[in-house]
Amino acid sequence: MKRLLFISSFIILAGSGILFLALKSPEPLPGCDVKDYIFFCGTHAFNDETSMAGKQLFNANCAACHQLDRVMTGPALRHIGKRYDSISIIKHVNGKQKIKSKGFNHFCVSFPSLSDEDINNILKYTDR
Repeated sequence: MKRLLFISSFIILAGSGILFLALKSPEPLPGCDVKDYIFFCGTHAFNDETSMAGKQLFNANCAACHQLDRVMTGPALRHIGKRYDSISIIKHVNGKQKIKSKGFNHFCVSFPSLSDEDINNILKYTDR
């Protein structure tokens, strides 16, 4: 009888503990005001404004033909700043110099409106 009372008490206490943990409020997801970003589900947190600006510029100007990790109309641009020097990339994007890429016979559309700082922000975004 004591054994049955002990086992049932243990089950009730363990169940209460599990229920308490299950109902505990979850941690808030990282937002703009969070300093310690949490990486989850393969997403990337932007901890500086240049990377965020680079992402916005990339999406507005480059994403029609390029993705970071997949070949589309143009080559994948992940770590493009490590494959070419930034001066060549700036000249290429501004239409002053052409970069030939293996397997791509056409050239990138030029974006003379992008400043050197804008292109560097895009490179920081692609090199993260």
